[in-house]
Amino acid sequence: MSVEELAPSIDPPIPLSTPKPGIAPLWHTLLLILAIIAISVLGAERMTSAGSGDPHRIPHYALSAALELVLVGFVLLGLPLRKIPFRTLFGIVPRGLNNITREAGIALLFWLVSMFILGSAALSWNAVQTAIYDRHAKAQPNSKESSPRQQQIEMAKKLMTLAPANGLEIAAWGALCLVVGFSEELVFRGYLQMQSASLLHSTALGVALSALVFGAAHGYQGIRGMFLIGIYGALFGCLAVLRRSLVPGMLAHSWHDFATGLFLSLIRETHLLDRLPNLH
Repeated sequence: MSVEELAPSIDPPIPLSTPKPGIAPLWHTLLLILAIIAISVLGAERMTSAGSGDPHRIPHYALSAALELVLVGFVLLGLPLRKIPFRTLFGIVPRGLNNITREAGIALLFWLVSMFILGSAALSWNAVQTAIYDRHAKAQPNSKESSPRQQQIEMAKKLMTLAPANGLEIAAWGALCLVVGFSEELVFRGYLQMQSASLLHSTALGVALSALVFGAAHGYQGIRGMFLIGIYGALFGCLAVLRRSLVPGMLAHSWHDFATGLFLSLIRETHLLDRLPNLH
């Protein structure tokens, strides 16, 4: 599928006389991917060294938002090199209350279905990981390796340090989620997916490559987290192709991040993880 087919109803359309494939030069895309991976590695290192104390959340939120906007800015620098309008990345933008409400409803339905798919994928991952761990534990009974359940609990505790703890932090978290929902859908499903589909002459490969980089961008959540987020990215990519728009994905993405932060905050405040049996 061509770039023109990926972004219909856009005025002005991507010119048919574009001299080379892609909506930006290949070097620009490679630099963007390297920057995303570098940010992911730094985030993973910070999460590894994170303690249980207050990580100065609001400055962390501000830094995260700034990095997201820097990536958007870099995308903006690449599009003029191929004379591609920035609005092309958004696809069809709904106008009018009825259209906006419809896209919001689609975003909600997508989120509910994707949560079921991600839950199933998480259960499958857990089953395989537990089977491997049990086999290894039988072969080496003196091994001090943590169980998959313990690893997941430790990761959840680290993620909980980032969850908002008061009204001001909730407001800042909400603002961050709006920025992230806009920026990541624009960068991954708008730019990267469209660029990959154009260069590889395949919408499916464009979705897959964008999802792979999206998963890799969340290194601070560990291998399991990157795997699940990669699947989530593929679902967002399919949504963008089916709706020919980034708007439903932006809405679902922002809501998901906001709800996840509040859920983690609730778990932290109720000390739910500490009440679970057989943690050690």
